[in-house]
Order: sequence, then C-alpha cells, then structure tokens
Amino acid sequence: MLARLDALVVGTEPVSNALLAATPRLKLIQRWGTGLDNIDRDHVASRGIATAELPGVNARSVSEFILLAMLALLRQLPDVTVSWSRGMWETGRVGLPPRRLQGKTVGLMGFGAIGRDLARLLQSLDVDILYHDAVAADVAGLSVRHAAKEELLESADIISVQLPLNPATPCAIGAPEIALMKRSAILISVSRAGVVDETAARLAVREGRLAAASFDNFAIEPLPADKIGYTPGILATPHIGGAAIEGFEALIDACFESITRHFGP
Repeated sequence: MLARLDALVVGTEPVSNALLAATPRLKLIQRWGTGLDNIDRDHVASRGIATAELPGVNARSVSEFILLAMLALLRQLPDVTVSWSRGMWETGRVGLPPRRLQGKTVGLMGFGAIGRDLARLLQSLDVDILYHDAVAADVAGLSVRHAAKEELLESADIISVQLPLNPATPCAIGAPEIALMKRSAILISVSRAGVVDETAARLAVREGRLAAASFDNFAIEPLPADKIGYTPGILATPHIGGAAIEGFEALIDACFESITRHFGP
C-alpha cells in the first residue's frame, strides 16, 4: 500500500526515513494540524516531497483548553478532585487559597493563531494581557500589550506558552526563566515537549517556587504507566488540547482541501 501513496496525512507521530523509503511515489506530506518537528524536512526536501500544515484551523479548541486550565488551576480543581476521589473533604492545597481570574495579568508566550484567539477569549474577563513573540503580530482589535520576555515572566500571574518547536525554541522556558516568575504564578504549556523544561517546572511547583503548572505534550506519547500519576499543583493531560469534535471536523475538511489544492483539479 505504501508504494502507491501520493499523499500522506500525519499527526504528531514520527515520520521515519524508513517509512519514506517505502513510498517512492510520495509527493506531499500533509500535517494534521500544525508543527513539522516530527518530519526530517531536509530529507523530505531532498526527495522533492512537499509538506503542508494547517495553522489556525483548530486554534479555538486549543485556546478554550488553555482557558479551562487557567480556571482549573486557579481554583485548584485537580487537587480537590483527587482528594475527593480518595474520600477526603479538602477545598485546596494548604497555604494556597483558591483564586479567581479577574484582575490577573496573563502573559502569552507566542502570539500566533492560538495566542491571538486566546486573547480574544480573555477580552471580557477583566484581565491585563501581555504578549511576547519573535514575529510581529497583528493586534488589531485586541487589548494587549507587547512586553519583553523578562518583563512578561516577572509580571504575569498566569503564563501560557504556545510556541512552536523549532531551532530557536528548545527550552525557551527553563529553570532561569521560571526563577523570574512570581511564586504565585501559574505556568501552562500546550507547546511540544522541550519548549518548556517540564522537570524544572515540576520541581518549582514541588518546592513552592511556582503555584501550579499544566502540560499537555510529552516527549514520549503515550507515556509509560510508571510516568503517569498525580502530583499536587500539576495538571497533566494526554495531548487533548485540540481534542474537540468540532475541531476534528474542521481539520478533516481543511486536510482534503489542502491536498486537492496541491494536486489540482
């Protein structure tokens, strides 16, 4: 079957050179969503194979998920829910009162389609919004302010990271950046594994140098059973940020439109 393929639709799974060697007719690798870090782009280019992705098509699913994570961690729902499941009536973590979103400063690291859509969702929630991005962003109609990276990290009560994984972003948020954040800050990442140093963030939460953190992407997926478990202050989810049926339907339509455009009528 592989030998007959003209186009290949892929998600986040690695696209090995061995697989590509079995597809002599392949002309297009169509990414289901965004991010081409799972493809050896130099090898693909040397074969004359085009690549395509779908930036922004599923942005609303991810931005709603980020907002959900913000609210859940402010009110400590992961911790309360686990305590409840263990038969304990606990309203939060000791020494960390539940908080509301109103009046907080939200820092957006990455202001592409997801960052801009998240800013639109936050507009009516009485928050101040800072953003930082290496690429000039269209902020028309958005009440946001550009900030230097250091200012954003030092000022924000909630930091949402939605940066792509590319040569400039590995460990964009590591131990030095986390050290700049408020002890009461919440860190949320929907970026690929490696953009945020998960080990450093977990340690900061455990030591009380960060209030909470959320991760939705991991270097190995699915995670082995011994790596899955509850940690106070950590919301860890199995790559479900974009997992809404409406987003999937839109991606299916966009995938076939992209393939049709590439090969022509």
